[in-house]
Amino acid sequence: VAALPPAPVASPAPAAPPDPPARAAAPAIPAGRPPAGVSVDAVDYGDDGGVSFAGRANPGDAVRLYLDGQHLGDARADAEGRWVLAPATPIAPGRTQALRADQVAPDGRVTARVELPFQRADTPPGGLRPGSIVVQPGHSLWRIARATYGRGIRYTVIYEANRAQIRDPDLIYPGQVFVLPPAGQDG
Repeated sequence: VAALPPAPVASPAPAAPPDPPARAAAPAIPAGRPPAGVSVDAVDYGDDGGVSFAGRANPGDAVRLYLDGQHLGDARADAEGRWVLAPATPIAPGRTQALRADQVAPDGRVTARVELPFQRADTPPGGLRPGSIVVQPGHSLWRIARATYGRGIRYTVIYEANRAQIRDPDLIYPGQVFVLPPAGQDG
C-alpha cells in the first residue's frame, strides 16, 4: 500500500479556535468503482462441513485470503464488488485463528487489507441443526439476542446455552456456531 505524504500542520490564529487537523486528499476513484476497501462479511458452513467466506472489494479486483498466514485461495470481486471463496483445503475445527483478506489490484499491489479473528466450528454431519447460528463478522451476543428475542439484554440466554465455547461473553468469533434456544424456552 502506497504511503501518503504527511499532512500539513496548520497553525491556529491566536484569537481563533484551532483548525481541525488537515487530512490528505483521498486518491481519485475511477467512475463506477466504490471506494477502495475489502471486507469479510459472511462465514458459512455447507452440509458437507466445508467452510466458505464472502465479502466485498473493488469490482474486478482479486481477493486473497489467508488463515494464520497460510494462503487459502483467491477470488475475484464481480461487477457489483461481491466475492465468495470456498477454500479447496479443509480447515480443521478448533482454536481461534487470524483470517486476513487482501484486495489485490490488477498490477499485483495490495490496495486494502482486513484482518479478523476466526474460529472454525466443528459442524455435525449433514450440516447445522435447526436453531443454530453461525457467528458473522460484526456480531455480538447482544445483537444476536436482539434479532432473536427482540431484546439485547437476553444475550445471557445465548451465553448460558453455549457456555462450553464462550469464555467471555464480550469475545465471540466469526465462524463459531451457537445454539439459540426457542423464545418460549429461554426462561
